[in-house]
Amino acid sequence: MFRNTIMIKNLYFKIPRRMRILIVFLLIVAAAWLIIKTLAPETKNTPKEFLEARQEASLVAKNIIDISGRTAENIKKISDLDKNKEYTEALNLISEELNNNRLARENAINLSAKLEIMAKNVSQISPAIAGQIAIQAISSETALISRLITYNDYLIKLLEILQAKFLEKEKNANDKIADLIGKINDEARAINDLNNNFNNLMTEFDKI
Repeated sequence: MFRNTIMIKNLYFKIPRRMRILIVFLLIVAAAWLIIKTLAPETKNTPKEFLEARQEASLVAKNIIDISGRTAENIKKISDLDKNKEYTEALNLISEELNNNRLARENAINLSAKLEIMAKNVSQISPAIAGQIAIQAISSETALISRLITYNDYLIKLLEILQAKFLEKEKNANDKIADLIGKINDEARAINDLNNNFNNLMTEFDKI
């Protein structure tokens, strides 16, 4: 080993001085690059398309939450009108809710389009941990859409049963109504939780 060291040393000094300086310089540069690459964080890069879709997705999701909030209020009003036998006003509210249901479905389609744009641009996000958080956020809002579809299905069934009851076409509807209201409330809570999770993940994304 000592002999090999001498040979390397002799070989080094046989190299012209200018070349030796260049080699040392290149070694220093390589070492510095390695240290920077190892210790320094990756430069953050987020595609413009992702940021725009993310902003739009947040607004659409807020619309969905607002619609579900109005629906919860209207269901309570319909229940009160039912108790007071004010069926005409209750039927008017049911018509309003059918329209809200249509708006919610349109928003769900719009949200899925924005999430698709976000997903297509995740691969261009750096550092990698930011991309992973973005994927989690997108997954949360995708789950929200799934829960919204279930929520809307339960709501349609509830409105149909209420309408039939007020028109005296449905007997013993109260048990069905209570069951559906319970399921709708469960889905509404899940939708809110998933949207809050999305917002929290995006806040974490922004901090990186």
